[in-house]
Amino acid sequence: MRIGRVVAGTMALAAATIMATSESAAASVTPRIGSDHSYSVRQNAPSVPLHEGIGMAQRQYRIAVYTGNKAGAGTDANVYITINGTRGFVKHKLNFERGKTDRFTLGLRDVGRMMSIKISHGNSGKKPGWYLKKVTIDFNARFPCNRWLATDEDDGNTWVNLRRR
Repeated sequence: MRIGRVVAGTMALAAATIMATSESAAASVTPRIGSDHSYSVRQNAPSVPLHEGIGMAQRQYRIAVYTGNKAGAGTDANVYITINGTRGFVKHKLNFERGKTDRFTLGLRDVGRMMSIKISHGNSGKKPGWYLKKVTIDFNARFPCNRWLATDEDDGNTWVNLRRR
């Protein structure tokens, strides 16, 4: 009986030491672009910063965002992408301008097979409207858009859900 308690106590101490080591190591990791990372598993768990996701599988996503080459197509607003997959979702802040293809390589939580994305912006700044042409992720997941995300264009929404094609 006493040996069982000692073993259990030793295992708990080892687990606490591993967690403390993992947390201090994770705190020293800096995301490559921006710091507005969040993720969640599919079971409606709250989003938390990526560095708190100890033990979560991570992968690199190569994201290309194509802004249309139209007058006023760029945006001053904060833009976010949410990638939805078979194992949950991940959200990240992006920064880019008109007529460009902006490329990001992001180390984020693995969401499994990508099913859809949501692109949104906060409608802030002098020129918040944005014409989004398309988004590609990892060269094989394509999300065509070809529309304005603006309160004074199209349907007036500053967000759009796009299915994988």
